[in-house]
Amino acid sequence: MKLPKDFTLLIVDDEDDLREIVGFHFQKAGFNVLTASGGNEAFDLVQNNKIDLVLSDIQMPNGSGIEMLEKIKAKFPGVPVVMFVTGYSSASEKKIYEKGAVAIFSKPFNKDAVLQAVMKAVGIAA
Repeated sequence: MKLPKDFTLLIVDDEDDLREIVGFHFQKAGFNVLTASGGNEAFDLVQNNKIDLVLSDIQMPNGSGIEMLEKIKAKFPGVPVVMFVTGYSSASEKKIYEKGAVAIFSKPFNKDAVLQAVMKAVGIAA
């Protein structure tokens, strides 16, 4: 049976506080966590580390979440990506799902709902 400690998550957000809070929440749940402040940095981490799932904001400088999602799905199609969107995002949920996201959460989001989606995406029974 796989446990959270068997998985490495990448948390991507340009807001330091949010990235830290989300990372802490998943570390507390037992996951290994890496963080990045933008899509370009995140894609580098995915290329150089075994990442089991990416949680990312959509609106960021230094590589948007959509660009990062497209690059990850092109090179690592098996890596699930969960996206965070704000009300002023230019991308529709339909477009984000079409590009390969497994779940989308609007900010502010319920941490426990995101945890459940992550566990489902990596195959851990909740």
